Amino acid sequence: MYYNKAMQLNLENLNEAQISAVKKTEGPLLVLAGAGTGKTRVLTTRIGYILSQNLAKPWQILSLTFTNKAANEMKNRLDAMADGEFYARDLWCGTFHSMCLRILHSNYAAAGLRPDFLIYGEDDQKNVIKQVLNNLGLQTTKKPADYVEDFSRIKDRGITEKPITDKVFNAYNDELARMGAVDFGDIILRTLHLFQNNPGILQHYQNQFKYILVDEFQDTNAAQMQLLTFLTKHSDNPNICCVGDDDQSIYSWRGAEIKNILNFEKTFPGAKIIRLETNYRSTGNILGAANSLIRHNNDRLGKDLTTANANDMGEKVYVFTLGSDLDEAKFIADAIVRNGPVYNNKTILIRSGSLSRLFEEEFARRAIPYRLIGATKFYDRMEIRDAICYIRLLVYPFDDMSFMRIIGKPRRGFGPSAIEKLRGFGDSLMSGLRNAKLKGKQAIAAQEFLSLFDFDWENMEPRAAVQKLLDDSGYIKMWQESKDADAPDRLVNIRELISNVVAKYDSLKEFLEQASLMMTDDNDDIVSSDAEAHKKQNAVNIMTIHAAKGLEFDNVFLPAWEENIFPNEKSINDGSVEEERRLAYVAITRAKKIAVITNTVSRLMYGNRQNNAPSRFISEIDSKYLCFGNDIAPRQSPQQYSGSRVAKKIFKPKTENLVGRQARHSEYGTGVIIADGTGVLTIAFGSRGIKKIARDFVTIL
Repeated sequence: MYYNKAMQLNLENLNEAQISAVKKTEGPLLVLAGAGTGKTRVLTTRIGYILSQNLAKPWQILSLTFTNKAANEMKNRLDAMADGEFYARDLWCGTFHSMCLRILHSNYAAAGLRPDFLIYGEDDQKNVIKQVLNNLGLQTTKKPADYVEDFSRIKDRGITEKPITDKVFNAYNDELARMGAVDFGDIILRTLHLFQNNPGILQHYQNQFKYILVDEFQDTNAAQMQLLTFLTKHSDNPNICCVGDDDQSIYSWRGAEIKNILNFEKTFPGAKIIRLETNYRSTGNILGAANSLIRHNNDRLGKDLTTANANDMGEKVYVFTLGSDLDEAKFIADAIVRNGPVYNNKTILIRSGSLSRLFEEEFARRAIPYRLIGATKFYDRMEIRDAICYIRLLVYPFDDMSFMRIIGKPRRGFGPSAIEKLRGFGDSLMSGLRNAKLKGKQAIAAQEFLSLFDFDWENMEPRAAVQKLLDDSGYIKMWQESKDADAPDRLVNIRELISNVVAKYDSLKEFLEQASLMMTDDNDDIVSSDAEAHKKQNAVNIMTIHAAKGLEFDNVFLPAWEENIFPNEKSINDGSVEEERRLAYVAITRAKKIAVITNTVSRLMYGNRQNNAPSRFISEIDSKYLCFGNDIAPRQSPQQYSGSRVAKKIFKPKTENLVGRQARHSEYGTGVIIADGTGVLTIAFGSRGIKKIARDFVTIL
């Protein structure tokens, strides 16, 4: 026995399938772990079992994860199992990149690296690419960020049969080598080349790692799969255990290849597959809905989740059709408020970040605390702040902060030193630019910039004025030509700002006043991007479905389930609806108790009112698991809608007496409840007097 003899595995707390996955130590094993089935416990206990059976020493186990958090959690659980006698530092447990970096540091010379080689991040990469382009004398409209993305994708493919002939790519790598540096994509690729060119080094690690474990296997890319192949190809019966869920493969846009998990048995002949199908998170109806939806996918190995509590079918998944996107935001806000002052057990999961704006505005208007997780608040997004700065400089030419933010977007040849010189020619940077004696290209650029703001915007519709400003400035064109992965989303957000936000105001000054209130919200502690804080802060969570993977919430709202939104138009056109369906499956299985799907008859998209059909995913769910909001006419007008009435179908009214509690009203402010009648509260609002108000129209604090 090793020093871990005190390890407490608690196998009695595992179900039959979990125990099988723990004890099946020899040969290739694929554990298909459905959502909420306890995969982390299985992985950790499996490592503990291997150690307790003296099958390997800690340094002979390679456990690969996709996040440092997951690796640290595994180590902490192992420490707890061993009652402090387990030395986690000896275990090779970490991300693919961290483990490969460890190998490179130990074999730097064979890898062609200097002992103190550097790791360059994205900004460093851009600067290297600028230098390379300059050295090559290339004139191109392609931005350094485009090259960074392209080169990353090339390296994520791993070792390829054909050499890369792109001269910029090769010159870039030569420059990295000259500077004694590698980029992020090099870390795994360099390890692959190290193994390929040094059989002795490869054999050393093949012999060292008696057991290999991989978490989130469905998210592996080609290079990561090649690494696993290198480490196991010496054996006909390698001890590799991969844990994943093909139904939760949602990162193809990041290079993940679902074929890695689908072809596991071909890659590792004789492999055993164990399915973890007992879910410890959700109710029976939620799981039934998710199962019936994902069965419509063809590319899957197949499994059905069942609830650990067979008697807990819970409430059915609610489906509501609302009149408009505004009604949708009000409806969900009503349901949230009606359920009382506890907000942190409620989450809104959106398909894309641009769908958050109406919820942010509705929640701010009604003083409902919220936070955005895994996304940025609408008014905090870079492109929105840039656009607002353009508008501010149009309305307030003396605004130096806005000037400095946008003078270089797109680039106009005014760096920090040139901007500093302008201060000596006027009271503001804008006036300094008008008065400065400039020459050549800089003079032309200055005149073009100043002319952007010389039009009769005060006599134009605000929306038209902003559209003209951003078009003439080249700002929209900058994003249209950008190859950044998030450029399309930024354009969507800009269109949202112009068509659905600015258009609501009678003047640009009025818009700027309201925008400044949204941007200077002093509730930054509540509206945070820290997912770990969601249980500690009493606020509604708003996040993208991608950001929610791995998380769970009591009550989940799923808005905008409409064709061309979810599934999105791109997936419909290019035939990748199966990944969208997997994303819908992930969304539903985040819910522990209540899931609410909404769609609208009418939605404002890019300034046009559209009538999208309900998402095909709704009709694909077995109706026996659904509860439709039948009292909402499918084509009713927004004026007929009553969100608080319908919200009662989701959250039943609380029956406790509320006397003595505080309540907030949108007009009267905060007061104290002095009488609690049937659906009507009597509230003392201080200087505003005593009012009788329907329970649905106040927020209980």
